[in-house]
Amino acid sequence: MKRNRLYLLIALLLGILLAVLIFFFLTRDISDPTSLRMIENGELRTGPQASYPVVFKVDKGERLKIYQHEGKWYFVGNQDKKGWIAGWHTSLNIKPDVTPAADPFKGKTIIIDPGHGGSDQGASSSKGTLEKDITLKTALMLRDKLKKEGAKVIMTRETDQFIKLDDRKGTGDVFISLHSDALADATPHGLTVYYSHDSQKVLADTLHFSIKKKTLLSDRGVRREDFQVIHQTQIPAVLLELGYISNPTDEKLMNDRVHRQIVTTSIVDGLKNYFIY
Repeated sequence: MKRNRLYLLIALLLGILLAVLIFFFLTRDISDPTSLRMIENGELRTGPQASYPVVFKVDKGERLKIYQHEGKWYFVGNQDKKGWIAGWHTSLNIKPDVTPAADPFKGKTIIIDPGHGGSDQGASSSKGTLEKDITLKTALMLRDKLKKEGAKVIMTRETDQFIKLDDRKGTGDVFISLHSDALADATPHGLTVYYSHDSQKVLADTLHFSIKKKTLLSDRGVRREDFQVIHQTQIPAVLLELGYISNPTDEKLMNDRVHRQIVTTSIVDGLKNYFIY
């Protein structure tokens, strides 16, 4: 009798264990897979957005280990390469994001701040080029292009006038302050993009990548600095140093209308990517 009870108890425990295992497999969380397979050719990027630079190509059928994910983007890799990929390119059966690609500037307000102005000429070159003039020419060209794209544009100045730093702000979706760098040494040259708050870094990275990719300016990177004009606002804001006015090559580019067309187009393209993704 005792032996029968023991067998019965063992059978009961085994039944409970089997039920637990079945429940586990039926209800386990499948939202956090450990690997994926590419269902089409794709690209691994440095960050979880399409605006980030491509670092590696991946082929259809390739299997990759998942290290982490952020929304619909997954950080994946193998021994040879690592990067971020959108889940809808993979076997994870994730629906693509619905993006406002057809009209990315709809309902968007862009604040453009041409640096300096009036009695504040900003930097100057040995040949007489003034920063305040270059920033205004670039800003007006950028304004016209953004308006054609459907954006509402607010300018902190549209003429050669002095505007206090405290007044260089507004209500909008993005704030862009345009400048030209300068040093006593004429050697340094190139593009630098500044941001102040963590919430502004994605905008800084996106515009930096677009400008760097499309213009002839050398690259000095993205940096964090608490410049008042971008620190005093909580909206996404950047300060763009579009070359060194103290460098002869950069100065020549600044004064070239075609170059300014390329620079402003690259800013518009960067903003498109920022709003789309």
